[in-house]
Amino acid sequence: MVFKIKERIQSKLNGICYQNYVRETERQSDAYRQWYLLHEDWREKKLPKPDAEIVIFADRDGVVEKQAQALTTAFFQAHPWVMIAYGDEDCLDANGRRCDPWFKPDWSPDTLDSFQYFGHFFAVRKSLLADVPREEWESCLTDCSSPACHKLLLKLTRKVTDARWIGAADDRKAIAPMGMVLIHMKEQKEDVSAQMWRVPDTEAAGTVRTDTVSAVIPSKDNPDVLEVCLKSMCGKTVRKADGAAVELEILVVDNGSSPENRRRLENMARQYGFCYLYEPMPFNFSRMCNLGAARASGRFLLFLNDDMEIIDGMWLLRLLEKARLPHVGAVGAKLLYPHSDLIQHAGITNIQAGPAHKLLKLSDENSYYHGQNRHIYDMIGVTAACLILEMRKFEEAGRLYEEMAVAYNDVDLCFSLHERGYYNVLRNDVTLYHHESLSRGDDNRSDEKWIRLLQEKDTLYRRHPGLKSYDPFYSRNLAGHANDYHANFMYEFERHDHYTKVRRWKGQEPVKWENGCLTVNVEHGRLEKKLELSYRDDVYWIEGWSYVLGMDNCRYRRTLLLHGSRGAIYEVQVLTRYREDVAAVLPGERNVELAGFVCRIPSWALPEDTYTISMLARDMCSCQKLYRKTEKSFTIGRSHEQ
Repeated sequence: MVFKIKERIQSKLNGICYQNYVRETERQSDAYRQWYLLHEDWREKKLPKPDAEIVIFADRDGVVEKQAQALTTAFFQAHPWVMIAYGDEDCLDANGRRCDPWFKPDWSPDTLDSFQYFGHFFAVRKSLLADVPREEWESCLTDCSSPACHKLLLKLTRKVTDARWIGAADDRKAIAPMGMVLIHMKEQKEDVSAQMWRVPDTEAAGTVRTDTVSAVIPSKDNPDVLEVCLKSMCGKTVRKADGAAVELEILVVDNGSSPENRRRLENMARQYGFCYLYEPMPFNFSRMCNLGAARASGRFLLFLNDDMEIIDGMWLLRLLEKARLPHVGAVGAKLLYPHSDLIQHAGITNIQAGPAHKLLKLSDENSYYHGQNRHIYDMIGVTAACLILEMRKFEEAGRLYEEMAVAYNDVDLCFSLHERGYYNVLRNDVTLYHHESLSRGDDNRSDEKWIRLLQEKDTLYRRHPGLKSYDPFYSRNLAGHANDYHANFMYEFERHDHYTKVRRWKGQEPVKWENGCLTVNVEHGRLEKKLELSYRDDVYWIEGWSYVLGMDNCRYRRTLLLHGSRGAIYEVQVLTRYREDVAAVLPGERNVELAGFVCRIPSWALPEDTYTISMLARDMCSCQKLYRKTEKSFTIGRSHEQ
């Protein structure tokens, strides 16, 4: 009788554990669903009746939200200066589940020139179509992916920006995203792209437009790397093509090379014909670039790192094609790590953690998030490792700010250009190698350098407070903490302000529970430095996965035990993480989708010591305990060793 009662209790407990497991698996396996459940509060609001003065274009291959017309009307009523608005969208998978959201940026003229990024749902005021023949836009009402629709949008947006329909306000406000998912596509259509390289306008047939570009290259004690840059630039750059020509002036700014390297650079100056500016001083990238700019004679300035390598002869003419446009500020290129397809730079986004390189170290063989590494995109910033702009715009923006000697000075320049109404542009059809080390990263920075980095970031936002955690070319619906592009929803283990609980272990030495059934893999155990000066703590971040061999893993609650070298043991709460990859390699094990674990330990929570990592797993349906000690350790203290 007692046995049957115990069996029923265990069965009930097991059912509860499984239900909790299923709920958490569903929650963690679909972050986008968590996003729209949290953000689509408009479903509960009272909305106005659709307005006949607003013409809606919605692709026939999509499922339009039932309230889309009313939501569009409400948006235009709330923004009377808007002439054209476009919606976000997603896709429906084979089971009708929403997936693959596409969140749009603010008005981006150069992006629209490159491809029809408004997507499959947009609307215009009827007055804007008054003098456009109906046959030009009627077919576009249900076919938003056609070249004709792209052509129509180019015509309408230029009409808005040329005529200044909104009076004193600028075109950035007249063309806007609605920021709501209003259509669900049955399948993802390919982006319709325009030709990315076009013949520049010429004053008359047969006329060649010639521009002078002054390339400023800061360099110190790096002659071998600099020579790779100069040799590729002088040897591969096409100077004339398709009605455009470029004259190139090169200025190398040296802030104090050794006598031997100085002599080498003087010889290289004669060989490659560059102007050599030698001025010993502490390293200050901004000051060095400003010194070079002051001596430059070109209409355009090109800032170039000495570790760049030219691999495409048309690079400079393509950069110039955008840089000469009146509305364009800085123009940058896509940068790859040398002799690889790994992305080092595909534009700068201004996410919550600060300015960041998206798609960092991802393969350029793949196209990401509607061609973010393929099309021309307007961005909030581009890196000065390769950046071109008109000299007068550089002076108008106040040049490079010399109080920011090392970091974010190029971002500061781009912010200043943006605040003056210019658009900064990334040309993904211009690719260069950047010989920056793949192994170099934030983890290798000393505490002193990290604090300086944070101080310069703090300076950046003091100078541009309106851009703190805001990027008009990066939708607020996109994640502000990630390397790639996905919905702005964070689980607990992703939040920088979320810490796991730590307490002194008061139990027995757990070795007696070790029986080999528990498998533990610790993938990371390292310091995660704080991202803002105002943050209180650095965080020690431990991540990995574990499972119990041959058992139902939904029944186990896991705890990390940290064994200090001086005998103390600490118990650390574990955050469970969905790991589809682990489940795929363990097809014979039960309920291992939540095998992942994460611990985020504030630096003050443990005394300085070296800790060996182990795990304790408790069966929630019985008294069973399992234990496994790993060989992984990490150090809390000065060295922060793994």
